[in-house]
Amino acid sequence: MTLEDTRAPQKLAPPEPQDDPGVVRRRRPRRIVAPTATYVVCVVVALVAIGPFLWMLSSSFKEPGDVISLTPRLFPHPFTGENYAYLINNGVLPFIRFLGNSAYITVLVIIGRLLVCALGAYGFARLQFRGRDAAFGLLLASLMIPDMLMVLPLYSAYVKAGLIDTHFPLIIPPIVANTFGTFLLRQFFLTIPKEYDEAALVDGASHFRIFVSIILPLSKPALATLAVLTFVNVWNDFFGPLVYLSDVNKFTVPVGLAFFQTQDSTQYGPLMAGATLAIIPTVLVFVFAQKYFTRGISMTGIK
Repeated sequence: MTLEDTRAPQKLAPPEPQDDPGVVRRRRPRRIVAPTATYVVCVVVALVAIGPFLWMLSSSFKEPGDVISLTPRLFPHPFTGENYAYLINNGVLPFIRFLGNSAYITVLVIIGRLLVCALGAYGFARLQFRGRDAAFGLLLASLMIPDMLMVLPLYSAYVKAGLIDTHFPLIIPPIVANTFGTFLLRQFFLTIPKEYDEAALVDGASHFRIFVSIILPLSKPALATLAVLTFVNVWNDFFGPLVYLSDVNKFTVPVGLAFFQTQDSTQYGPLMAGATLAIIPTVLVFVFAQKYFTRGISMTGIK
């Protein structure tokens, strides 16, 4: 008996199954067609969405007669900057003043809202006190009150306080009355492990120190999300300035744009130029805060 005869018989591995060539040929077109169709649909939807903005930008560089021409052209011919010069120099009021009013109102509201909502959210998410859940339920219930229902009582209160035709009604109420911001930050604060708080308390840190040194640095996505939403809401607010302001020098951008629309005519060229200038800050804010914005939306459970 030889050495080869004493070896144990080896089991042969079963042959690997091979796909039918016909099936492979049918799969390849599907792998190509499906992504291509998805990209085509996305491009078409993007063009439909961005179309009005491209038309607005193009019209802002057209002469007044070309904006409402019966044969519209996407590219202005001749190309002119007279509409922007009219806004800056010869408009109903220098448009830069409207931009300045909107800018400082928006910045103050963003800073105040982030501070107030973050403090309230920290109390509801990290502190234990009697009636906490009931108070939070009442806070959420305030979301069911329509904003239009509060216009008349607030206007009467501002008249008695002598605050009409000031920027006070456009700054303080949006800061202190923002249930959604408190809810958004509370949901994010709940995702932060409480072990951080316990370790800091053992080291002798106060709740304010925990809030400033631990919670806020870890909550940049949620804070950026609230800041972007606040910016869009306040910057584009038309109803509030229209109701509470009467001095032209205090108007914001949305109300200022309404000057170019009258019952008799509409100045389409300056209107398009003003709308283009008004939308630039919103685009810049979203571009620079997009990463934090998407993270904040996904991590707070808002779909």
